[in-house]
Amino acid sequence: MPISDTLTLMTFDRIQRSMKRMSHQINEANKTDRSILLLGVNQRGLAVANLLAKHLDEVIEQEVSIEHLRLDKEISADPEWMQKEYDGNLFVIIVDDVIFSGQTMFSALTTIVKELELQEIHSAVLVDRGHRKFPVKAEFYGMELPTKLNEHVKVVVTDGKVREVQLDRR
Repeated sequence: MPISDTLTLMTFDRIQRSMKRMSHQINEANKTDRSILLLGVNQRGLAVANLLAKHLDEVIEQEVSIEHLRLDKEISADPEWMQKEYDGNLFVIIVDDVIFSGQTMFSALTTIVKELELQEIHSAVLVDRGHRKFPVKAEFYGMELPTKLNEHVKVVVTDGKVREVQLDRR
């Protein structure tokens, strides 16, 4: 029987500090003070985006909007929010919980550029664990943690709220 042990990487307090730091980094990167659009990828990315928005509201005066970017198994997006009229002069950030191979972030980027005409797109994740197969990176991240391929990083979300980050060693 395989032995699995779980290690808490980030407590709720540590996540809060990381979000605060990321919000300041985003504020500095948004040089022209554009409105910010956070696109939360699937459920956990949306939970991270909601928490990030809360912290951004504390440090910036610009409007912060959040949309849910649903990517299914075939990596196609839910186009509901894409029907809205968006000014191309937005500071757009794709938000996910963990970046690993980069496939999900790459798919999100591909979907967004097909639908919206934007000047630039940024990325934010709670945990960057390396091992890229696709040429994408997380510009804003809470923790950079090189992992082994057999390890699993899990962002624990309950009731739509980020609670902690765990490392599962299998």
